Amino acid sequence: MAFQQVAILGLGLIGASLGLALRRGPSAPQVVGFDTSADALRAAARGGAIDRSCGTLADACQGSDAVVLAAPVGAILHLLPELAPHLAPNTLVTDTGGTKAEIVRVADSSLPSHAPFVGGHPLAGRLTAGVGDANAALFSGVMYCLTPSPNAAPWAVEAAVNLVESVGAQPYFLEANEHDALLAAVSHLPYFASVALVNALASQRSWSEMSSMAAGGFRSAAALTDADPQIWADVAATNRDNLVRQLDALIDRLETLRTMVASADGGLVEQLRNAQAAHRGWLAGRGEAPASPTPPSVQRAGRWTDRFRRQ
Repeated sequence: MAFQQVAILGLGLIGASLGLALRRGPSAPQVVGFDTSADALRAAARGGAIDRSCGTLADACQGSDAVVLAAPVGAILHLLPELAPHLAPNTLVTDTGGTKAEIVRVADSSLPSHAPFVGGHPLAGRLTAGVGDANAALFSGVMYCLTPSPNAAPWAVEAAVNLVESVGAQPYFLEANEHDALLAAVSHLPYFASVALVNALASQRSWSEMSSMAAGGFRSAAALTDADPQIWADVAATNRDNLVRQLDALIDRLETLRTMVASADGGLVEQLRNAQAAHRGWLAGRGEAPASPTPPSVQRAGRWTDRFRRQ
């Protein structure tokens, strides 16, 4: 089905990029936007992500045959019941949240039957999340997870597929619980592992000295902590059991490595090779080559250089 008007609720990176991608198509719908931030609304309008900004949910829903909730998970859970009274018959409701089971549950209990819900999650995020970073090509070729509500009508599922394909993404169907279990491992766990690493180092007395020597390896391992903390707190709150299970698995592996390092276990190198092989196999499956290792940069802090010159 061709959409006449799409409402995007939330105009950060994903929402604004979605608007840009929808508006560049040959049969582009009118795109209207809603955000609690007036600055985000103005930036989205200036950047061409929306045709019109809306001051209320009712205004955004008026005349829209698709409504996309492109807000953080916590905000989506609050928006769903507020949205319900304003949805016209045969309106597709979807979202872009990073967890799905709780969102699908709330959508099923709060939305009217004439406005079916199809959960969505484009695997296309970036560390920067502002409207100013929006890109019409953000979804090109990426996997876009779809987790339809059990109550969703076939036409709604087909409409969600058309929406996904119209922005250049590849729809991938799975159940909401399955989505959350898988993403806990390959998306949520890496963020929290990065947080643990940075906090473990930054809390040490020698952090000032060690941070001056940190180079590419630390930068890569710590980069995920630049993501919006509230978004990840919402993820943890709505995917608690799966995330705890993956954290436990990581802790077990860290304890194994600690034991092997402490005992000078000769099998340590095999553990390292196994990880390298798994990573390279993953890259090969994506058609990518391993990054060439780069030597650490040499940073000559003045006081340290002077100290050794005096010796």
